[in-house]
Amino acid sequence: MEGTRDRILSLILARREARVEELGAALGITTAAVRRHLDHLRADGLVEVRSVKQSTGRPYYAFRPTAKAAGALSTAYADLLKRMLAGLGERTELVDAIMESVAEALAGRHRAEVRGNDPVVLVEQVTDSMRSEGILESWHSEPDGFHLTNGVCPYLEAAEFSKLPCESDRKAIELLMGLEVEQLHRIVDGSPICEYLVRSLPRQSELIEVG
Repeated sequence: MEGTRDRILSLILARREARVEELGAALGITTAAVRRHLDHLRADGLVEVRSVKQSTGRPYYAFRPTAKAAGALSTAYADLLKRMLAGLGERTELVDAIMESVAEALAGRHRAEVRGNDPVVLVEQVTDSMRSEGILESWHSEPDGFHLTNGVCPYLEAAEFSKLPCESDRKAIELLMGLEVEQLHRIVDGSPICEYLVRSLPRQSELIEVG
């Protein structure tokens, strides 16, 4: 039978990120009990925490799975996914068609959350939407455009076998932004982050960093 600690980790893996209060409400336990289990999960290297800024009020703490935790998914499931992706091989047209379909479905789930034409507002909304999928964490502006980043790959092993997971994420971001998106770095290639570039320059007054 799955214990409370494992149930907390399963929820964090499923949601990609969660607050203490959300976990307590979902499991029907106190926040103090949740924090005790989170302390153990952090000590085991399965969960990490980040401070999330809000437009109003104090920042809150969000807990997310580490790459080690993501690797703890069902071995049979991971093996099936790898075999499916490996089976596609170099069938470029098929891979591209699947990528487009996956990206469209992903973008479709979040289109209602992305509104407006202002580039800064748009990139912030897209980042917030993709954060719930474990695809993006933060963004910042540089002279060449907007840089969108993520520190944890949600499907590291699959990305080793196929370009499909990374390309579907990139395309989904592109569909939501309505602008061309280029992937600069991938964790699967040894980079500490996955990083995307949207070559749309904001006004100089808007060149600010947002966590």
